Amino acid sequence: MDLQSIIENGCANVTIQITAKDLKDFANHLFETAVRRARAEQASADGEDYLSKAEVMELFGVCDTTLWLWAKNNYLKPVKAGRKVLYRKGDVERFLSAKEDRP
Repeated sequence: MDLQSIIENGCANVTIQITAKDLKDFANHLFETAVRRARAEQASADGEDYLSKAEVMELFGVCDTTLWLWAKNNYLKPVKAGRKVLYRKGDVERFLSAKEDRP
């Protein structure tokens, strides 16, 4: 029986010996699961699609410092889901079209 099964089944009075690596892997699994759920809930709540920070950097050909400056100057504000930085696809498209309209 793995640790996830023990927690989900609510077993009591169980002694578990795990390595630090196993504990770290389990914590990472919990974190990633929480982030995926938060993203799904947020996306379904507002019906919007999101782009990752890496996707936005590639789309505009900029570095993370530029994205930080854009957020600071209210050009393109990120949405945080846990430790993930996401951008609303609609906001990115509006910002992209505004940049293309400039001479």
